[in-house]
Amino acid sequence: MSASTAKPRFSAQGFQAWLYRNRWLIVALLASFAVRLHWNLLVHPLGDYISSDMRGYTSRADQLIDKFGASIEYHAFFPYGTHFLLALLKVLFGRENYAAIGVVYALLGTIIVYYAYRIAERVSSRRWVPPLLAMFMVFYYPLISLGGYTLSEVPFSVFLLASSYALLRLVQDGRTRDAWWAGVHAGIATAFRPQILLSILVFGVVWVLLHRHMSKVRVKHLVCAAIPIAVVLVFSSARLYHHTGRLGLISENGRFNQLFGRCHNKKAVATPEEPGRGRIRFGPPPLIQLEKRAKTAPNSWVQLDPAIGAELNYAGYISDAKPLNDLMRKCIAKTGYLGQLKYAVINVLMLAGYNTPWPDSGRDLWRHQANRWQVFYTAVFTAPALLMMFTCFMRRTVTRHGILALHIWALLVTAAIYFGDTRLRAPYDPMLVLLAIEAYIFAGSALWGRLRRRAAPKPG
Repeated sequence: MSASTAKPRFSAQGFQAWLYRNRWLIVALLASFAVRLHWNLLVHPLGDYISSDMRGYTSRADQLIDKFGASIEYHAFFPYGTHFLLALLKVLFGRENYAAIGVVYALLGTIIVYYAYRIAERVSSRRWVPPLLAMFMVFYYPLISLGGYTLSEVPFSVFLLASSYALLRLVQDGRTRDAWWAGVHAGIATAFRPQILLSILVFGVVWVLLHRHMSKVRVKHLVCAAIPIAVVLVFSSARLYHHTGRLGLISENGRFNQLFGRCHNKKAVATPEEPGRGRIRFGPPPLIQLEKRAKTAPNSWVQLDPAIGAELNYAGYISDAKPLNDLMRKCIAKTGYLGQLKYAVINVLMLAGYNTPWPDSGRDLWRHQANRWQVFYTAVFTAPALLMMFTCFMRRTVTRHGILALHIWALLVTAAIYFGDTRLRAPYDPMLVLLAIEAYIFAGSALWGRLRRRAAPKPG
């Protein structure tokens, strides 16, 4: 083809067509960024809320900068993604420049809206669903609120949604590059919250069972996706060993969190005997809130019912396996397996209710707003989203809704093992809301079809 006949790479007409095709996405992204900038810089500046977990993340980020490469045991207790991110932002923009961090968190929140739109394009057959979902997410308070704290939920949600979008493209188009991107984003997500590994496991089970209906996903694609995940896990394990001299995967807080799931205690206190190790007292906010139901709803089945005590003490470091395992064995022996099943069900229920998302729950100014949104989510989205769980095992929906549904299974299992929390569910909310919208569409279409058949004139 000669230079005179070659098509120009850019044309005003082509750009106008692109703008028109993406008009709703552009509007949603601009609105989302504006809303989050206003929240993070004017209404709820991140630097004004550095306490508790937020202080933990920022202090570890400062220590990472000051003592880069040093072995600090407590740094291995939590997943490292958030304090690595904060350390990078502090190096780039200044140690105390929380306005810049607020801008970055606003940008991350906007990226969540972008992926929500793109995922909806791949999942829904209705053209109006992606704009509806994106515009709803623009003003979705739970994620706006969490983006106003230096916490892990918003960055984790970005990589969770990015990996899910790449996986949707892979199962629908079968391109190798999407397998790589799915693996890269999932691997990064593990550094923020390792629970995504369970979603990967569920996908593997679904692929084994229904690989004939996911024919575009080949073994080579799974290998390509697994490589970046394996690289992150190897690095994470080496990092954990560097800090502790112990073997592990991402962090050491898994067994400690499991204690609350098996014992339903509201607090745990670790008192080490070795010098240099501090006494640590911790309690999950959803379980602390659950205890209050003894006064507000004394006859409810959903209560905090500790197996051997509301506050458990043990001698040792916070992640020491032996005292934690001993306590869990005592709790299981005391409650029996039926009692453990009850704990698991209550833990799962707490994903949707019975607690107000922390940190807003501890602040009078924001508590009522957070609670109203939580009640709205529970009433409108929980049941229809759960009805979509089985789409990952149905041949017609496995490559669309099923890719999102596998996260529901992983989320429920994670909560059953550890404990549920509306805040821990929030990173998944864009996908859960989309599944709920699709459930309403399915139900509405079926009802409309039935009414039309009834209204149609009968022959003869």
